[in-house]
Amino acid sequence: MSVLSGIFLLGAAAIAAPILFHLIRRTPKAHYEFSSLMFLKPSPPKLTRRSRLDQWLLLLLRSLVILLLAIAFMRPYFRSESQLSPEDSPQRHIAILIDQSASMRRGNLWQQAIEQAKSTVDALEPTDEVSLFGFGETLQTIVTPEDTGQLTRSQRRELVRDKLDELEPTWGASNLGTALLSVAERLEAADDLRQTHAALQIVLIGDVQSGSQLDALQTSQWPKSVRLAVRTLVTAPESNARVRLLARGDDAVDQTYVPRVRVRNVAGAQTEQFDVAWSNGTTDLPRTVTFYVPPGESLVLDVPYDVGEAKPDRLQLRGDGEGMEFDNTFYVVPPRQEQIQIAYFGSEADDDPAEMLFYLSRAFGETPARKVEVNAYDAQSVPQWEFDAGPRFVVISQTLTPPQQKVMERYLSHGGHALVVLKNDEMAREMSEWLGGISLAESTDNAAAKPEDYAMLGHIDFRHPLFVPFAAARYNDFTKIRFWRHRRVNLEGVDNPNVIAQFEDRSPALWSTTRGAGKLYVMTAGWNCNDSQLALSTKFLPLLSRWLELAARGQLASQSYVVNQAVPLPVSTGGRRVRLPDGATVELVESATQFTETSAPGIYTLLHDKQETPFAVNLADAESETDSLPQERLEQLGIVLGTTPTQAEQLEQMRQLRDIELESRQKIWKWLIVAVLILLGIETLLAARRTYQPATELGDLA
Repeated sequence: MSVLSGIFLLGAAAIAAPILFHLIRRTPKAHYEFSSLMFLKPSPPKLTRRSRLDQWLLLLLRSLVILLLAIAFMRPYFRSESQLSPEDSPQRHIAILIDQSASMRRGNLWQQAIEQAKSTVDALEPTDEVSLFGFGETLQTIVTPEDTGQLTRSQRRELVRDKLDELEPTWGASNLGTALLSVAERLEAADDLRQTHAALQIVLIGDVQSGSQLDALQTSQWPKSVRLAVRTLVTAPESNARVRLLARGDDAVDQTYVPRVRVRNVAGAQTEQFDVAWSNGTTDLPRTVTFYVPPGESLVLDVPYDVGEAKPDRLQLRGDGEGMEFDNTFYVVPPRQEQIQIAYFGSEADDDPAEMLFYLSRAFGETPARKVEVNAYDAQSVPQWEFDAGPRFVVISQTLTPPQQKVMERYLSHGGHALVVLKNDEMAREMSEWLGGISLAESTDNAAAKPEDYAMLGHIDFRHPLFVPFAAARYNDFTKIRFWRHRRVNLEGVDNPNVIAQFEDRSPALWSTTRGAGKLYVMTAGWNCNDSQLALSTKFLPLLSRWLELAARGQLASQSYVVNQAVPLPVSTGGRRVRLPDGATVELVESATQFTETSAPGIYTLLHDKQETPFAVNLADAESETDSLPQERLEQLGIVLGTTPTQAEQLEQMRQLRDIELESRQKIWKWLIVAVLILLGIETLLAARRTYQPATELGDLA
C-alpha cells in the first residue's frame, strides 16, 4: 500500500493523548468532616503505583480511531504492479541558439557564450536530442538531427562541441525575432514529421540586447509547444559608447564645413568622459575633442580637422573601457563635390520664366556634395559625347534632327538616361517614329487653357524606382499639381511601354522604354507655365533629383552603407572588382547588379572603368544599443518562457498523476472514515456501560 501525503502520518502522534489521560490519576478534591472520626488518629495511606491502565479496551479503541483518521488523511491506495520506464515519457529536443552579432565582441561575452553552450550539452540526458544554431542578421543552421541522421546521439554531441570551438562572432546586427521564430517552427515541423511528441526547448545564449529586431514575433504566432530558456550574458562593468558622424546640411560650404559628431553612452555606464579624433587608419590627427556624456544620454559637438592635411577616413572614440571597442570606429569616405552635367535640347532662353529651361537651370543649387550644370543645345547643335564624358541626364523639349537622333541613340545604347517632354502636337507627330510609334488620339494645341479646365494625375505606379521615394502616405499626394494641357497619345504601336503615371482620363502622362542599355522616359506635358504647375510644386525638385540618381552611370548611389547591406552596382563597360578593407580583391561577374560581401566594417573600393570609387561600411546603429532586453518583453510577444523538465522529472510527474488517479478511483479513505465512525460508536457504548453505577437503596431511619 502507498500513500499520497505521508506528512499526515505525524497526526498519529495524537495517540499519546488518550494514553496520558489514562495514566493521570484523579484524586478527590472535596473534603468532608465526620463527627465520629474527630478524635481518631489519622494514618497516612499506603503508597501504591499511580500509573496503571484500568480501561485498556477504551484506550485501544480511542487510539485506533486516531490512527485510522491519520491514515485516511494520508489518502492510501494500492499501487498497480506495472512500473513506469523511460520509454513512457517523451524525449526532449534541445536547440541551442547562440547570438553571433557584433555586440558579442564586447569583453568576454563570446567566451561566456561558448562555456554556457558546452555546459548545456554536458547537462543533457542520454535520451535528449540536440541541435545547434547561430544567428546575426540571418539564421545559421550548424548541427541538426535531420542533417546528421547517420550519427548517434553521443556522436552528435561531440560534433556540437567541435562546432562550438569553430564559431566566431560576426559584424552583423541581431535579428532575434526571426531567429527565434525560425528555430521554433523547425523544431515543431521536425517533431510532427517524426511523430515523437518530444518536449521542445530552445536555449538562447547571448547578451539579448535592446537593439535586437523583434518585428517577426509581432506578426507571427509563437508555437505553444516550444519553450524558451534565456541565458543572458553580461559584461563587468556594463559599459558602451558609440560614435557617429551627422549628415551635413546642403547649405554648408565646403571650405567652412565643420563635421558634427554624436557620442551616445548607454544607461548604467560607469564612464562619462570620452575623446574623439579623426584618423587615417594609422595615426590620429592632432585635434582631439573631449565629450562628457552622462549614462543614457548623447552629446553632439564639432570635431574639426585641418583642410590642408589629407582628409581622414574614420572617427575614433577613446576611453570606452577595455573590450568595448567594437563600435568605436565610424568610417567615412572623404567628401568630394560631384560634377554633374545635364544636357537640354531646346531653343528657349534660360531667363524666360514661362519656359522649362528657366526652372531646370535653377533647380539645383551648388552644395558640398554636388554641382549641377545645364548645357543647352539648339536645333543646329550636334554634341560629340564620349561615353566617359557624356552628361548624366538629357532633357529633350524639341524635335531632334537626324544627327541629334544618332547622338542620342549612341548615348542611350551605352546606358544613358533621357527624358522627352512633348510640348506640342507637332513635336509628338515628328518624334513619333523615334519614340517607337506613338500616335495622337486627340489634338490639344487649339484648346484654350482655362483655370477651371485642368487635368490631374489619376494613377501613379509607386512601385516604379522613379516614384519609390514618394510611396509613403506623407509624400504620395499629387492632387495639387494641375495640368492645363497634355498630349493625348496612343501607345499601341510602342514595344513594351512601362506606363508610370496616367491622367484621370486614363491617357498616359509618363512612360518609359528600354533603349539598348539605357532608359528613355516620355512625358506628355511639360513643367512650363502653359502646360502645368509642376515646376511650382514641392514634387519638382525631388523628382529631378531622383532622375539624376537613377541615371548615375559608373557611380554608386551612396557612399555609406551598413554591414551586410547590398550595394547596387553601376553599369560598367569593363571588368569590375571590389577591394576589401583587408586589401583582398573580389572579382565581380559581368551580370552582377549588387555587391553583397559587405560582411565587415571598413572602407571598400569599387574598381571599374579605370576609376576607384570608395564607399564606407559601418555597424548598424541598433547594434550599439547594448542595454539588456527585459524578458517580460518576450512574454508580451507570446513566447512561452521556462525550462522543459528532464526525463526523470517527467517520469516523476507521470507517476504522481497515475498515483492520484489510482487513489481517486479506489477511495480507500472513505472506508477508513466509516471504520472510524463504527469504532466511535463502540467506544461510546462501552464507555457509557463502564461509567454506569446503580443507586444504593437506604433503609428507613428509626
